[in-house]
Amino acid sequence: MTDSEQEILKRLLSMEFEGAAVFRTQAMHILGVESDCICGCPSIKIHVDRAKAAPALGIRILPTELEELSRAGGVPSSVLCLLDRDGYLANLECVYYDEVVTDWPASNRSAIVLRDSARNVSAVLLPSGVLVNPHKEGDSWISFREEKLGFTATTRTGWTETYDATGRLVSRALIE
Repeated sequence: MTDSEQEILKRLLSMEFEGAAVFRTQAMHILGVESDCICGCPSIKIHVDRAKAAPALGIRILPTELEELSRAGGVPSSVLCLLDRDGYLANLECVYYDEVVTDWPASNRSAIVLRDSARNVSAVLLPSGVLVNPHKEGDSWISFREEKLGFTATTRTGWTETYDATGRLVSRALIE
């Protein structure tokens, strides 16, 4: 794996979620990778040594995603980690929403989002390393976007929350 690929996988596995320890063990036993896209994006197929790492059962995609917060001259991209049917890391899928770019998103411009079982965002790990959760415990975000040096998120319960780069809540307003 390239340094960029290793960094992205490490960041995707840096948050706590059910099965994270199993996937971290799988990541330590990657035999190799190969290109997995014909469009030109950097997506890769991952080969894990199954004799040295156990599978994780019950999920098909990691609940964490890398979300590029900004990209000069283009729409920010996302990176997903898909699993195979046996419960092993299978693909790092880089999704560009405008034109195909051959490079992985830069870590210093990307956040890691943690999604709950309904695929709503339950936490965001900012590039600075600050972990931010919705203001109200038990709530989740249905969307978020970069806002100056922080981000703005809309909650499942109808609030717009804006945070600065340190993770401090700057404003919270009920959507009318």
